[in-house]
Amino acid sequence: MSTTPTAELPLEQESQLVAQARAGDEAAFLRLVDPWRRPLFGYIYRMVTRAQDAEDLLQDVLVRVLESLPQFRGESRFKSWVFGIATHVCLDHLRRKKRWRVEAQLEGEQRAHADEALLEQVRSTLAQPNCVFEIREHIAACFSCVARTLDPEEQAALMLREVLGFTAQEAAKIIGISEPVFRHRLSAARATMIRSYEGLCQLINKDGACWQCRGLREFAPEANRGAELVQIEVKPGVALTPDALFDARVDIVRSADLAGGRTRPLHDLFFEGLTLHEEK
Repeated sequence: MSTTPTAELPLEQESQLVAQARAGDEAAFLRLVDPWRRPLFGYIYRMVTRAQDAEDLLQDVLVRVLESLPQFRGESRFKSWVFGIATHVCLDHLRRKKRWRVEAQLEGEQRAHADEALLEQVRSTLAQPNCVFEIREHIAACFSCVARTLDPEEQAALMLREVLGFTAQEAAKIIGISEPVFRHRLSAARATMIRSYEGLCQLINKDGACWQCRGLREFAPEANRGAELVQIEVKPGVALTPDALFDARVDIVRSADLAGGRTRPLHDLFFEGLTLHEEK
């Protein structure tokens, strides 16, 4: 999912459709829900990182939206309400899982190099006509992997505010916590992510290049290589601080189409392997 916003309906039209859907109008319900299916899947995929889990959870979300619609009173916009349902479905799922380790990706790469069959699977995936290795999408995939090391509510705070662009007030209401508690969890999530990236990704410093990103790009057939990215750069005039570098990384993550992008086949393969190894 690229996080380019899906346009919300005018409030009056949205309220009318909600009333019609609550009265049993299936067409009105579909008009409300259909524009949010893809953004919801993109959000869930970023949160849980395994495609099949994301598909299953999306269906759970849509069922809950239908069942809960009679209780929706319009106290928030429909978008915030459905993302609230999705968030709690993700939190319930993640609380049943082990948190991932920071070194999970590094160990995953080591396993791939030691297993010729797995290496061939990576090679054949990268050679598929529909697979192009885009470094920006891989940065987004890496971000989701590192975010899986967080407490689930911190992970949700990070995704809702930094990646999806909800305001702190909206995101706090979506999660169901006060705004001060939300801000504390977001700050903790950012601090943990910044620490985790130290030594993990060389794009975080001013003279490095991500060995994993570059290695995978060079591993792909030349025709299946997207644009190269030398390093993450902060905006002109901004001091080179860990927070500024993190914000520059988030800008890439926010714009990358992780769920619908051209590198999705490779990331499905990676996420599947990491899920099985980290959550066993």
